[in-house]
Amino acid sequence: MVLVVSNIANEAAATLVDEFPPGCAALITASNFYTSFKLGIGVNSFSSSRFTIHGREMAAADITGVVCTITNFFPQEFYYIQPADRQYVCAEMNAFFTYFLHELACKKLNPPAVRSFSGLSLHKMEWVQKAHALNIPVWPLRLKNGTHVGESQNANTITICKYTIIAGQAVGQPPPAVLKYLNALQRAFCMPYLQTYFVATPDGCYHLADILSVPDISSQAIRAAIIQFFNKNNVYDSFMGPDGRRTDEYGVHSA
Repeated sequence: MVLVVSNIANEAAATLVDEFPPGCAALITASNFYTSFKLGIGVNSFSSSRFTIHGREMAAADITGVVCTITNFFPQEFYYIQPADRQYVCAEMNAFFTYFLHELACKKLNPPAVRSFSGLSLHKMEWVQKAHALNIPVWPLRLKNGTHVGESQNANTITICKYTIIAGQAVGQPPPAVLKYLNALQRAFCMPYLQTYFVATPDGCYHLADILSVPDISSQAIRAAIIQFFNKNNVYDSFMGPDGRRTDEYGVHSA
């Protein structure tokens, strides 16, 4: 089963789950933990831990993939907790879920970092330094008290373009120079999913303006690429569909 970790405000998360073959994915949010997510963690053996997700009991090994569309949970999502306790409960759940995601031995679209469920969570100066080391042109930025301050741009002379790469496969058709940059960034960060923003100038050059690892699942093309990512990695091999058919009968396996 592929876990899609999100929140109830992101309507596209439920759409992504529905686009997987029946029963192959489950939506996990902080707002439905109390009914949909129950588990018993083995302190010395995470692999033997048992989970009940949306009423289906499984072992840790049965979770074959993870997509995180949020960086962390927020106190407001725990509406079923007393208001005075929500901040504390949220902090504890963020800490626990970071551990949980790290321990899962499965294919992850955007593996967690210490500060985020969904990968990089880098300050701009961190990825700027990496980009410079890779000889990737970076669009000029200005910092004030350590915080990035956007520059006013002339919309008549530049174009901001969004490009996404998933496990070496670009979504759409980025220019050759951008594709080269995307592959270099993916290798450097070891992150299967990267979304970037480049500034295209009239002279045909592309300058990196931002880099993210939280997937934009509002895009149908990106949702399709995410499903293909898990398809290529055979995360459905041991799954039996709700009607008793194997998932290859639903047409989800690569040739």
